[in-house]
Amino acid sequence: MELQRSKTSHYFLRACILLGFAMLIVYLAKTDRLVYYIAPHMQNYVKYSSVLLYVIAIYQIYLGINSVWGKKAEPTCDCAHPTSPSRFKNTVAYSLFIIPLCLGFLLPSTAMSSSLADKKGMNLSTNTAAKNINKQLAAAGQTDNSATLTAATTSAAASPAPAPTPTPAATPTPKTNTAATPPTDEQLKEMFKAPDEFNEDFAKMGMILYKRDLITVKPEIYMEILSTIDLFKEHFIGKKIELTGFVYREQDLRSDQFIVGRFAVSCCSADASPYGVLTEFATANHFAKDTWVKVTGTIENGNYNGNDIFTIHATKVDQIPTPKTPYVYPNFDPIPELKKQ
Repeated sequence: MELQRSKTSHYFLRACILLGFAMLIVYLAKTDRLVYYIAPHMQNYVKYSSVLLYVIAIYQIYLGINSVWGKKAEPTCDCAHPTSPSRFKNTVAYSLFIIPLCLGFLLPSTAMSSSLADKKGMNLSTNTAAKNINKQLAAAGQTDNSATLTAATTSAAASPAPAPTPTPAATPTPKTNTAATPPTDEQLKEMFKAPDEFNEDFAKMGMILYKRDLITVKPEIYMEILSTIDLFKEHFIGKKIELTGFVYREQDLRSDQFIVGRFAVSCCSADASPYGVLTEFATANHFAKDTWVKVTGTIENGNYNGNDIFTIHATKVDQIPTPKTPYVYPNFDPIPELKKQ
């Protein structure tokens, strides 16, 4: 009889856990918080899994009711997996599910911030970003422009010598924006010639972006636009740009500098990587870390820790609310999205 009661309690406890996870998914979806954990293209699969969890939970309840009524619920073959008679083992096993479930309901759902960027290291090269989050465009990270720049706080064993101060941005090159006449289509094709097949989309995007007076970095193709500028940055020097992100600072930045950052997510928050653009603004120190801003400025050449990067000389910085979708995701067909602007 004692064994029967033990089996019954296991069935109902399993049902409660399964129903709890199903309810957590529904709760996150209804409150628009699922985006903090799962990339949009994966969210439907997670939502569908809640239905499956409900079905399995109902089956566990069915087994529990049969156990209460004294009906045999175990299979007649020798393939059953009896529960452990040890209370300690059972407590540990179920705690592995119950504790995360409780944390999911009790802890606030917030966007990743500078504290995580400190641990992972902020990357200032979007060519590397393209390599990491979009395997179809992996060769973009193989160019000479590619350089992964990590935060100064990521290593406790870092050299005590002061890090080099970012050099002043270079003056816009005359050939980019001061030409008397705009380049022809043939000249544009030569300017934005893809070094290999993996960069063909970047080259096409470069020709489109070059013709615009203001480059607006849309969240839907955030990394793709910045990767294009990074790959062909000599042609974008002096161009006006507008983008949004959170304020991030490294220890060796000047008071008139900060990094406009975003977390790039491929599948879920576990694979998130922070990427940003070094920005100069006279009153940059007025903006606290993790403040969301919209930056408008001019693309310039820069150098950070010996790596050539592009920077933004900001003419306007506006504080904005945290966006509903704070992360950016790889776009495998960016050109149609770019043409919508």
